[in-house]
Amino acid sequence: MSARMKPICGMWITLMLISVVVSFLLPEQWSGANALFGKWPTIMVIWLVVTLFFDWAIQSTGLRPTQAAVILAVSAILATGAFPGILFYGWEAATAGRNALIQFVFWYGGATAYGKLSA
Repeated sequence: MSARMKPICGMWITLMLISVVVSFLLPEQWSGANALFGKWPTIMVIWLVVTLFFDWAIQSTGLRPTQAAVILAVSAILATGAFPGILFYGWEAATAGRNALIQFVFWYGGATAYGKLSA
């Protein structure tokens, strides 16, 4: 695991940086009003768990990081993102597309950092 600390930390930092950018672009959705530990500590914990899960998925499957990220992003979008948003919550296509794009950026951006630091 110590050999993988560099890509794990790199992915986690990348996800945190993307979170900062998105929180300024969409402040109403990223208010953190109901966050368990407060807004930023909760986001830090979430991204740490996601990063460790991603590392486990890469080590278990042997997929390239970006390939795994695309699979995970599309799965998340179909299961909890834009697709159910349109069908269940009546989101407009623009809102659903924006949320899907944000999910994809998080997964692919984090995976790109992970992959570059793994080499």
